[in-house]
Amino acid sequence: MIPVSDLTPKKSRYQARIVMEGDSLYTIAWEFGLDYREVALWNRLRPPYQVTPGQKIRLGPSRASEQSSGNGSRMVVKALVNTEIQAQPLAEKDQKDSGSLVKQRSSGAIAIQGQVWSWPSAGRVISEFSEAEGNNGIDIVGIEGSPVVAAAAGKIVYAGSGLRGYGLLLILKHDEHFLSAYAHNSVLIVDEGDSVQAEQVIAHMGSTGAETVKLHFEIRLDGKPVNPSMYLPTRQ
Repeated sequence: MIPVSDLTPKKSRYQARIVMEGDSLYTIAWEFGLDYREVALWNRLRPPYQVTPGQKIRLGPSRASEQSSGNGSRMVVKALVNTEIQAQPLAEKDQKDSGSLVKQRSSGAIAIQGQVWSWPSAGRVISEFSEAEGNNGIDIVGIEGSPVVAAAAGKIVYAGSGLRGYGLLLILKHDEHFLSAYAHNSVLIVDEGDSVQAEQVIAHMGSTGAETVKLHFEIRLDGKPVNPSMYLPTRQ
């Protein structure tokens, strides 16, 4: 069985990906550790980012766009973000105002209002995040069928088993910067497009794509895996 921790390939500006059945823009971006907004930009896709089997998706900018200024590229990404925000229902926009944490990008140039996170499962952590070892999230042990809850409010942007090594997977979009993933479930009880609240049950724990019953949980900030333990509250 291929471990989840080995699944993020190194990026190459010359790569492309052919869309297969079950793919979405979010899963393709997730597979390569890319920001879905940038992938959309490189392929001239706009919300709701529809892709079709057989379509070629660039995983980096074209040579023409590489020669343009970085500021121009950032402005286009910002335009895509603004389009998304305008398309969101009021309830989803309001949720961004409820966060009390402020996270800074590594550049320190842009302050991002963060989410308030909850634990997605009551189980014990058996595998920690490790960038050096390629572990993109944490593994939480549990009993078959135990509840998996949304770590923060948002919208389901992927529900399926098309991403190799993750089994039955949910990807939840919280705002234009944060995504979270819930892997190896036995049953999904929400569908793509559903809006969910924090701590709402979204799946039942299982062992699909894994050797043992567990939840593999990831948080990604602008496409990059971050340590969930930095965001989750301290357990008593």
